Parts: sequence; structure tokens; C-alpha cells
Amino acid sequence: MTAATPTAASLPAQTGGQAQEIDELFGAAGDYSREWSVHDRALGTTDLRTIATRLPRQMWACLKISWRASRRGTLILAACELFGAVFSVFGLLAVNGVLRALLAGGATPERIRSAIPAVILAGTAAGANRVAKAVSLGTQTWLEPAVQALAQDELFALTNEVELLAYEDGEFRTLVDTAQYGASWVSNAVDRLVDLTGGILSLVAVGGVLAVLHPILLVLLPLIVLPSGYAALKRSQHMYRSRLKTLTLARQQRQLSWLLTSADAAEEIRVHDAGSFVLQHYRRLTQRMDIEKRRLGRTQMRSNIAAGAATGTATASAYLLLGLLLAHGTIALAAVGTAAYALRTGTSHLSALVSYMNQLYELGLYVSDWERACVEARKLAIPHHGAPVTAAPQRIEAVDVAFTYSGSDTPALSGVNVTITAGQTIALVGHNGSGKTTLARILAGLYLPTGGHVAWDGIATTDINRRGMFSHVGLLSQGFYCWPFTATANIRIGRHGSGDPDAVSAAIRDAGADFVHDLPFGGDTLLCRDYTNGVKPSGGQWQTIALARSGYFRDGDVVILDEPTAALDPAAEIAAYEKVGTLLADKTVLFITHRLASVRTADYIYVLDHGRVVEQGSFEQLMAADAGFAELFRLQKAQFELGEQVA
Repeated sequence: MTAATPTAASLPAQTGGQAQEIDELFGAAGDYSREWSVHDRALGTTDLRTIATRLPRQMWACLKISWRASRRGTLILAACELFGAVFSVFGLLAVNGVLRALLAGGATPERIRSAIPAVILAGTAAGANRVAKAVSLGTQTWLEPAVQALAQDELFALTNEVELLAYEDGEFRTLVDTAQYGASWVSNAVDRLVDLTGGILSLVAVGGVLAVLHPILLVLLPLIVLPSGYAALKRSQHMYRSRLKTLTLARQQRQLSWLLTSADAAEEIRVHDAGSFVLQHYRRLTQRMDIEKRRLGRTQMRSNIAAGAATGTATASAYLLLGLLLAHGTIALAAVGTAAYALRTGTSHLSALVSYMNQLYELGLYVSDWERACVEARKLAIPHHGAPVTAAPQRIEAVDVAFTYSGSDTPALSGVNVTITAGQTIALVGHNGSGKTTLARILAGLYLPTGGHVAWDGIATTDINRRGMFSHVGLLSQGFYCWPFTATANIRIGRHGSGDPDAVSAAIRDAGADFVHDLPFGGDTLLCRDYTNGVKPSGGQWQTIALARSGYFRDGDVVILDEPTAALDPAAEIAAYEKVGTLLADKTVLFITHRLASVRTADYIYVLDHGRVVEQGSFEQLMAADAGFAELFRLQKAQFELGEQVA
């Protein structure tokens, strides 16, 4: 079999009025997009004026979080950078003293002796500068992780307490994603802040020395700094924009390289000879990357030539000015030498300084997102106030409840009335989108209704301490999470405050999860293959772990089962619900299911359709009514019996 030869040519497609490149493999994929990295393109599309305007606020934000993480560490860093600048000033003035002594009249030995104090001062200043830098680096080593830990901990603590409904908002989810990126990179932002501050203070020190030598020498600093700084900024933006051009190509290359080495694709690669096809496309992408790198090289070469010419002209002008000042006797020869040395020292790391500024600007955008996410999370937090919940609810009522999701024009619930008494098993049935899960969340206090009210023992959930409500609620859903923890931790996760080993053993036994005892380390076996001693349970085994978790909810007074057995066949699902009914015999149980045979054991059934309760009653009453529920039950029963006959 011969793989098709990929072509570099692409066909144009119209997307949003613009030509879109059609790739043979990826089609009209567009640019590689990551919601959590929304600012990755900011620097390539931002001008210097915008950066200069926003950068001070970003520097202040980084300084504030550093101060919160450690006042002592922040003060040490600030002192080190400040002292470093002061020592630089003394060092440059000492150089001036050395030159003045050496260029003075008299015998050579006498000139050398007179220069010794200035030499000692220069050496002391250089040593002190090194010490300050060493202390600064040592402090950064422990301060930056502390800053990152503080940012992440605060973000996680705040977002963990927001209303569940907030995660239905796509903008909030994106904000949290970008905030996590900001929290993880805030230490780098602090690092860049220290570097940028040190660089700025070095330039200030040079300016101070020039002013001491002669005020007119201050003209030399912008004369050299501005052309060099602008050239460094342009080089940085050229590189950044080039990276943006190849971002999607690099992502596609990584995808293809993964396919070429992946065990998941290994079978088809061999059977269909797909490997050679994928490899040819990988080489094609490499060629396109190479074309862009060559283009960048030519652009950088032209930019560097222009920058070199501008910097050379500026430097020559500066030295010419120094020469004129010296010729007219305005300044001494020693001052000229010191000024030249100061300018070279102060501007030697100008490119790095511009790079620090660019990096801090970009990282600062994510730090700003972190700040904004923390503010929003505080606004969206579940309130701590309200009437305390001291005992299991004896009566839960939904009165004329309505609910509409943000951004939706169609109500999810409308005019719903439900009554649940302690110890009852209530079933919610209906088609997908009928509002079953939404209603269950409202009854448990996870959502607040947008119309009507829900009350626990006569107190509206808006007036109850809902955090206290949650301590009485257990939840097991269709998408139950397979926690990458031990088997015991997976069972205890719903009631992690209770560590009774006998209760865990009972939950394992009653749920039929006896396979746990046969694991290498029993209940202490990690259920995650990412570790050498971890194991990966089968789907059926995970199901029994989930049932054991629901059994461990014996401490919960209201247990919600939201189609946790949807992956099982009908017979297994009925058996599972019967087992759960035994496990939770003394609890108030609210379960949601599509399979109507599972609701025979329910004390009361509510049938929902398009957000309204259309039927209600016991199983016998609904069958006797011979309406929609009964018709659907007979249809499902016939399908099940037909399936058994075919089997």
C-alpha cells in the first residue's frame, strides 16, 4: 500500500469573510486556541505606549502579592536592589576617582598611591554589589515558591466555595482557567519584576553619576538608551510574532509526533500503512516551520543591521559630545572616561531589560486575571449566613418552582410542586432535558430557584445556611468521578470526615465490591495506572465502588442518585437499585432514571416533561392512570423482553 503524497498547496475557504487555508489533514482548523492562554497573542499586537501605560499597575499587583506572601522577603529584595544601585553609584564615582588620580600630574608612584583609596572604594562597592545580588537571589529562591503557593491556594479556596451555577457560565470557567495560569506563573512575574526593577535602578544610577559629573552629561543617556531600547523592543516583537505564526504548526507537529509513537494508533498505523502518510505530513510541517525560521532570520538580520547603525550613530554622537565638552574644558578627562564607562555599563543589558519588560507585561495580564477571578469568586461565593441546619429535614417542599439558566430564553423548570417527607424514596423520571437533574439540585440547595421557593422544614433555602444543608446531602451521579486515589479514599470521598474502617468494610460488602480485598494493597491500593503500584479497575468494578460510596452515605440524610447505573443493562440496574434501597433503607432517597422498571420500589414518582410535572403518584397509581408513564413503561418492557428473546 502506498501512502498518498501530501501537497503543500491549500484551497481557500471563506470563513467570516476572510480566506481560510484548507489543510489536507486539519482542514480549516484556524489558529490553535487555548482558552486558558487568551493573552498569548497580546504582546504581538500591543504597542509600546500601551505597555508603558499598563506596566506600572501590573508591577504594583506583583508587588502586592509578594508583600502578602512575605513582607520580610519583599523588603529584603527591595533593599538588595536599592543597595545594588547605590553601590553601583559608589563604584562609578570610585572609577572617576581612580582616573582623576592616575591622570593628574606628578610622578607615577605618587599617582598610584593617590589612586589607592579610590581603588579600595571601587573594590568594596563591587564586592558589596555582589553580596546584595547573592542575597537577592537567595531570597528569590524561597520567596517565589511562597508567592505561587499563596496565589494558587487563594484561588482554589475561593473557587471551591462559589455557587455551582457559576460553572454553567462559560466566561467564568474561562476566567478560572486563565487565573490558574496566572497563579502558576505569578512567581515568574515576581522574578521579572525584580530583574526589571534592578535594570531600571541601574539606569537611574548611571543617570545620577552623569549628573554628578556634569548635568549636561544627562543628555547622553537618552541619546544611547532610546535607539538601543527601541531596537531591542522591535527584535523582541519580531520573534514573538513569528512564534505566533508557528504556534498552530508546532501544535500540529506535536499531534503527529504523538500519533507516530502512540500505542493507541499503533494498530492502524501498521494495518493501513498510515505511518508513512503521517510521517510525510510531519516532514511537510517541518518544511513550513523552516520557511518561517528563515524568514525570521532575514527580518532579524535587517533589523539588527538597522539597530546597529542607529546605536553606532548614537554612540558616536555621544562620544563626539564628550570630545567637544573636553575640548572646551567643560569637563575633565577623568569625567569623560567615567561617563563612557558608565554608559557602557548601564546599557550593556538593555536588550535583557526590554525582554524583562515584555515578559512582565504578558505575565501581568494573567496575574490580573488571577486578581479578577478572586474578586468574582468572592462575589459568587455561597453565603455563610442563614438559619442553621441542626437535624435531618423531615419535609422538603418545592412550591411553584421555576428556574432558567443564565443566557437561556427557555425555562428549565416552570411551576413545579414537589413534596418529600423523611424516609421516602422519590423517583424523578422523564426524557432528556425534562429538568430532572435541575430539580434535584434545587431541592438539595445546590441551585436557588429563580421563581417560587424550596423549603426545608418550612424554612426557604434562601434563608438557610446552605453549607449546613450540604452536610446532610449525599450525591451519586451518572458521571460519578473515578478519583485517582485509593479504593478506600474513593469510598470515603463523600464523607471524608468519617474514617470508620468498619463502615468502609460494610459499604464494600453491601455493594458487592469484594474485588477490593483482592487488590495488591487491599483498600490502600491506588486506583490509577499513572503510578507503578496503581491499578485500573474495569467499568463494572468502578460501578461497585460508586455503589459502595453511596452506601457510605449512611451518614447523609438525603441521598440523590442521578442515574448512577446508566451504563448497566436493565436487569443489572434494577438489581443495583434494589441493593441501594437496602443500603439506604432509613434515608430520604431521590433518584433519577430513564428506565421505568427501576422505579417500582419508589414510594412516589414525579414525571417531568419540558420542565413541568405532568404526572405524579405511586407506581400503581401511574399505571392505573394509563397515561404517558404507563405507555412508556409498556414500551420499555416490550423492548427488554424482545432483547432477552434475541439473546
